[in-house]
Amino acid sequence: MIKFFVCSLAANLAAKLQEFASTVTVEAEYGDTTVMGTVETLAHHGKNAGNPCPCSYENLFAGNGVEAVGLSHLDLDSLGGCAAVLGTKPDASAFWTLAEFVDLRGPHKLAVSGATPEDTTRLYAWWAWSKDNRFNVPRDGSIADATNYVATAIDALTRIVAGDMEMLAAGERFLKEEWQLNVDSFVEESGGVILRIARGREFVNALYSALDGQVAKAVIAFRTDGAGCTVSFADPILGVSAVELVRKIWGEQAGGHAGIAGNPRGARATMADIIRLRDLVVEAIAEK
Repeated sequence: MIKFFVCSLAANLAAKLQEFASTVTVEAEYGDTTVMGTVETLAHHGKNAGNPCPCSYENLFAGNGVEAVGLSHLDLDSLGGCAAVLGTKPDASAFWTLAEFVDLRGPHKLAVSGATPEDTTRLYAWWAWSKDNRFNVPRDGSIADATNYVATAIDALTRIVAGDMEMLAAGERFLKEEWQLNVDSFVEESGGVILRIARGREFVNALYSALDGQVAKAVIAFRTDGAGCTVSFADPILGVSAVELVRKIWGEQAGGHAGIAGNPRGARATMADIIRLRDLVVEAIAEK
């Protein structure tokens, strides 16, 4: 049985994986540090940009005999990679193409993805399930065994792809709730930057529309569950990088890429950090 381990600290994950001879890592990226697998390393952020998304890999791409998989987090993209390692990735190439598109371009670009209504509904169904079934990575750097969660999540994806009516209906309700989330999380818009506060682990970085309908260039979101802070851009801006901006505040352990980045995993952001980040982003995008 393949074991899946998630950790917020690169050194701790690397040490855990050394207990196994045959390993794969999936988005085990921490700033400029990537934890390598002995068989395969699926990484496509930062210095690994340009590599395929984990969800694009075929079933059993790593062959049989993998003992453990290490990750920094669990989302649709990384779970697609996990399913491919297991050989249980649902056969739905167009859906996985959409998952890759959203991971690279952001959920706010869904309208220009070219996806069919069927796959769009599947994606909302996944987001609905994921919202109610989060996997919380320990912030103290300890190792979390995510083996059971990965199996449960892949089962949910399989049912969604197969057309489970209850799950698809939940996706439609999720879409309606997005507007309410826009209203509830909105704090202010200044200089093309929207500041939002997310309760718990709500993801609000895809909400680029202010309440008056104006579309901002960037969103800075503060999460109350662990004082996490993420900045994202609606579209690439020449000469502006999200990860470079967050590293001005939190140093090289802050992770992400040009389009979206945040404070180091396990670290806490203060309100002073958030205001400073907002000012840096406003200045960076001025006259762009």
